[in-house]
Amino acid sequence: MIKLARTILAVCLLCSFAVWPVAAQDVPNSKDPAGMKRYEGSELIGYRAPKFDEYLLPLGPPTDAYPPKYVKSLPLEGQVSYYTYMAPEGRSTAELFRNYKQEFARLDLDILYQKDAGQPGWFGPTFNQIARDSDIGSILGFNADVERMVVGKSKDAQPTYYVAFITAYRDGPMPDRLLKGMTKGRALAQLVVVSPDTMEKKMIFVNADDMKQALHDSGKVAIYGLYFDTDKDTVKAESQPTLAEIAKLLNSDSSLRLHVVGHTDNQGKTDYNLALSRRRAANVVAELVSKYGISSSRLDAFGCGLYAPLASNEEEAGRTKNRRVELVRW
Repeated sequence: MIKLARTILAVCLLCSFAVWPVAAQDVPNSKDPAGMKRYEGSELIGYRAPKFDEYLLPLGPPTDAYPPKYVKSLPLEGQVSYYTYMAPEGRSTAELFRNYKQEFARLDLDILYQKDAGQPGWFGPTFNQIARDSDIGSILGFNADVERMVVGKSKDAQPTYYVAFITAYRDGPMPDRLLKGMTKGRALAQLVVVSPDTMEKKMIFVNADDMKQALHDSGKVAIYGLYFDTDKDTVKAESQPTLAEIAKLLNSDSSLRLHVVGHTDNQGKTDYNLALSRRRAANVVAELVSKYGISSSRLDAFGCGLYAPLASNEEEAGRTKNRRVELVRW
């Protein structure tokens, strides 16, 4: 069983992400964005946990700061979270920016907007409300000459959006807790993440067109509309609308073949969850074959159990997101 678990772990974690260890000076109860690395040695000095909110995504230089307005923008709503990092002493904003661009590339994000140092736009003051919510004072607002920014989104049918704003401390008040380490020229990274509101919903219905787009963009799509009772593998009747959309997807493209992959949270024993995820995936395949006439040669079933989470299993919101079935292009 140990050998099998190691093999499954190697397969299922091909698309998982490593995260740098948390620094001792991090804000209490703070976390890095799911799946995203921090710049090595950085301290997480400002944080707001994800909560449902609105956010105006910058896609061009700002025209107003209070409230923020931009030459081009995209209004969003979803689970909005903030992360302010202080880089190690002596690091330049250029180096910090380059590393975040590399991280965006590792995550395979589509770049929607980029501002390099010296290009038009003073973004610092547009982060004033975020700074207040994160209790970091005015450390982001007074160094327009070195500002850099990159904005990206994931390739999911319901994408997550990322903003990385890079600057260096020049002036401005701050809380006492930051006085010791915040020297002039200290490089800073302000991240904003806007993810779909799946954390407060048991399922988001994904139709055949959404599935097709996600498979085209990233080769897989997470499905939350397939229901099972706790510790059971029988597909419940309320799953039929989603099964019908999967069948519609397959019928629209006779060459399409899919791996149906089951995933669980980390509650319970590892080997039990692994077996449960496999049985659930197999029963989804059986439903598609027996009730919707899909050829069994176009489908196979696999189970990853708890080995490929999309979110932290420490809270129910993350466990809900991890309990899913994924369709993977074959």
